[in-house]
Amino acid sequence: MKNNSVFIEQWCYTKPDLIPSEDGDIVIIKKVSFGPLEVYEWGIDFNNNPYEWYKWLENDFYENENYRKNITREELFNQIHSVVLLFKKNGLSEWITIYEKILDRLN
Repeated sequence: MKNNSVFIEQWCYTKPDLIPSEDGDIVIIKKVSFGPLEVYEWGIDFNNNPYEWYKWLENDFYENENYRKNITREELFNQIHSVVLLFKKNGLSEWITIYEKILDRLN
């Protein structure tokens, strides 16, 4: 894939990184909004559990709703299917192929 990110509406989606981070997370879906500045991430943690992570970055002095929580495999699959539909709607066939391969691996 030529680009490691794609912009759809106010969101920037980053190419999945299937190599675990130093914390052991495998990031499957990551999207960042630049107005307001916030980040969502879905993936698999070092214990092989699906997770959802959200961080509000707009203002460090604002009390916010940052969280990281475990989710079910079904919730992770639903998120993946949701981005596949979004990429289909926007004609991003390379991105669809990547996520279909991820779904095959997770099954």
